[in-house]
Amino acid sequence: MPTSRPWIDRTESRRDRRYLVPVLDVTIGEGRYQALNWSMGGLLIDGVCHDIGSRVRGSFGLSGSCETMPFAATVVRIDPEFGSCAICFDDPSFEHIEAAENPFADQLH
Repeated sequence: MPTSRPWIDRTESRRDRRYLVPVLDVTIGEGRYQALNWSMGGLLIDGVCHDIGSRVRGSFGLSGSCETMPFAATVVRIDPEFGSCAICFDDPSFEHIEAAENPFADQLH
């Protein structure tokens, strides 16, 4: 069992900014996970949900909330040392979600 979470290099260049908070609970199939970090492009989850290249469907929401947002994604990386995996959303824009309907809008700064 890993003793620490993967560190985040804040100097690396990425398309989407990654967030540690708010904490997101993630459901994929029957599995329940917690996001170690997330962005508009995907999630790094605490646990391995499927093999690399697998297409998955699930939902995520604020920890402790019953409101969730569905997603479709692809598993792009597995880190067995830390017991985590990265998933990339099939539609990372979420432009179809109006800010007023977005349960996370007031949590993002």
